[in-house]
Amino acid sequence: MTLIELARELGLSPSTISRAISRPDLVAAETRERILAAVEAHGYRPNGIARSLRRGESNTIGVIVSDLKNPFYSTVAKAIENQVSDHGYSCVICDADESAEKEAHALELLAQLKVRGIIHAFTGGDVDTLRRLQAEGMPLIEIDRRSDLPGVDAVLLDNALGARLAAEHLLGLGHRRIAIVSGPERLTTGRQRLEGFRKALANAGVTLDDEYTEIGDFREASGYQATSRLLQLDAPPTALFVANNEMMAGALSALREAGVNIPRQISLISFDDVRWAKYVDPPLTIIAQPTEQFGAVAAELFWERLHGRTEPVVRILSPSLVVRESCAPVTPAPAGEVAASAWRRGGDAGKV
Repeated sequence: MTLIELARELGLSPSTISRAISRPDLVAAETRERILAAVEAHGYRPNGIARSLRRGESNTIGVIVSDLKNPFYSTVAKAIENQVSDHGYSCVICDADESAEKEAHALELLAQLKVRGIIHAFTGGDVDTLRRLQAEGMPLIEIDRRSDLPGVDAVLLDNALGARLAAEHLLGLGHRRIAIVSGPERLTTGRQRLEGFRKALANAGVTLDDEYTEIGDFREASGYQATSRLLQLDAPPTALFVANNEMMAGALSALREAGVNIPRQISLISFDDVRWAKYVDPPLTIIAQPTEQFGAVAAELFWERLHGRTEPVVRILSPSLVVRESCAPVTPAPAGEVAASAWRRGGDAGKV
C-alpha cells in the first residue's frame, strides 16, 4: 500500500500520515493511534529513498571499494558498516571492480541518493566527478589509495614501510635474487610498494633488476602471469614479494603448476593477512594491514566532517611483518654448480 492509498482510506492527508510515522509528537493522540493501527494492519513501510530526496539528505553513507571480492576491501566495508550502524546510519556499498567507469557511475548514483558522505578507494581514474562533489560540499574520505585531490580526508597505509619490512626479511635470510610482483603504477599503493621495496634493496647494496620486476593489476590473473614469466628466467628468483593477496593467489597457482617447492625452491612474502594465508601449505609470511582500523578511522573522519571540521586530515596506519613458514634461508650452491641449472633440475632454488 502506498502513502496516498493509506491516506485515502483513512480520510487524512498524506502529510498527516507521514508526520504520524516520523514525528508522532506533532499529531493528536487519537489520530496517531488510528494511523499507526492502519500502518500495522497493512504492513505499510515508508519509502526512505524518496523521503531522503525530498529532504535533500539521508542517514546513509556511500562506500565504494575497488574490488569487493578482495577480502581486504570486504573487511574494510564491514568495519565501516559496523561503525556507522551504531549511530543509526546505514551504508550503500558499491563495487568499482577496478574500473574508472564503474567508479564514476557509483559516485553519481550515491550523489543522487543524497548520501551524507562517501568513503572510497580510488581506482586511478578521472577526478572530475570527485572534484565536483567536493565543491558541492560532499564529505569525501579516501581509503587505501589517494587521488591527490586537495582537501580530502584519507586513511592510508605506510606502504613504503611494509615493502621495506618484506625486503629486509628476505635480505636477512641471505636472498639476493629477489623479485617483486607489484601493482599498477597509476595507483599510490602500486607506486609506493615498488619504490619502498627497491629502496630497501638498494640500501643493502642489492639492485632490483628490471627482469625481476613485474607490474600486475592487483588481480589474480596478473599474479599468475607475472610469476609464470619469472619462472622462465635463466636465473629465476630465489625469493618473491607479491604486493597484494589477489595477485598472491595467482602466484601460488603458477608455482604449484610448475611444481616449485615453497620455501625450499623459492621464498614468498605477500601483502595482506587474508584468512586463507595461514591455512595454505606452507602458511604465508605476510605484511599485515590493520584492516578493521581502516574502516573505524574512516568512519571517525566522517563524523568529524559531519560535525563541522573543515581542515583535511590524513591518517597513516602502520603495517607489520607476520613471519610464518613460506620463507627460508638461502643455502650456498656446491662448487661449480650453476644455480639456475640446479633450480630447473629440481634442486634448491635458494642456492646462489
